[in-house]
Amino acid sequence: MASTKRLYYVDVLNCIAIYFVLVLHTSQLAFLGNANDSNYITALILQTLCIPAVYIFFMNSGATLLDYRKKYSTKTFIIKRLKRVGVPFLVWSILYYLYDINHRAYPGPSMHPNPSFTDFINSFANNDINNLFWFFYSIIALYLFTPIISTLIDDHKKVLLAIVIASFVLTDLLNYISKLSGLKLMTSYITQPLLTSNFIGYFIMGYLIKEEFFSRKEENWLIVVGGLALLLSLINDLTLRKFIVLNNIGPFLYSVALYIIVKRSIAAINNKQNYQFKIFSLLSGTSLGIYILHPIFYEILDKYLFHVTPYDWPKFIQLMNNPYQIFLVPVITYVVLSILIILLKKSRFVRIILP
Repeated sequence: MASTKRLYYVDVLNCIAIYFVLVLHTSQLAFLGNANDSNYITALILQTLCIPAVYIFFMNSGATLLDYRKKYSTKTFIIKRLKRVGVPFLVWSILYYLYDINHRAYPGPSMHPNPSFTDFINSFANNDINNLFWFFYSIIALYLFTPIISTLIDDHKKVLLAIVIASFVLTDLLNYISKLSGLKLMTSYITQPLLTSNFIGYFIMGYLIKEEFFSRKEENWLIVVGGLALLLSLINDLTLRKFIVLNNIGPFLYSVALYIIVKRSIAAINNKQNYQFKIFSLLSGTSLGIYILHPIFYEILDKYLFHVTPYDWPKFIQLMNNPYQIFLVPVITYVVLSILIILLKKSRFVRIILP
């Protein structure tokens, strides 16, 4: 079996990604507010800057898992993924379903005032327990596809690139053209299940970047194009999305550019100072736990720090315009939950449900 060299940039990207998730969920004013809100544009910009959040997780998963055959068998791969994601997904779906009976948090959990076994099964099948768990449904689909595409990594990397291009065309590009032209080009038959999910391109791209499939010059072009996509999206935010040509620019190119920049930066620091990024390695291990727990912690902060809950929706919308809610809550959440999860994971049981 091949030895595994720790990818420091993956640890750093995991930390960035989960913090982006926290910011995305405190800047929901971008979807629920309007131009009259003082922090509306700020929320739009934060949504644009932090949109790579979960896509980075998909890319990191591809980078670390697509070559699993070099380390262990497919049976071992499936067992490991089941323990890592399947068990927490099921356990926390049950716990959130119980939580949803008497609590309301935003974003994420859906209320279930009339609980039953049938309602749980229907809700679980349709991501109607905690809609932020869409990540689990998507990553499990990618895991199921991994044994197939992993056979391509040695001699068919160009085929993998072709899948990435097809995914980009059928999601980001086709969606952009569809919205720009007014034609109804996007259908569920195109995006799923043809390529397993809309996120297969991220998954494979993470692996190709790790393997340095692209030349330095090609990576530079990816950074430039991704930076341009980001710039146009920011202009779109600043102009309150008035120009249709700037609307619906997909996140793929920006996410790839950010991924490459961070990877390069970490490599440069490590080569110059031999820095081991141990703090990021430690914090990286809390990312999934933070993703799972943060809606509950947000509800606690909203209730006891700001004295507002989603039960009073008009006031809750006002809270979304509060700069402390937008900027401070993600920081508090990241610090507190990181420490809490590190301490809790000393328990073997907790490590099972918060791996």
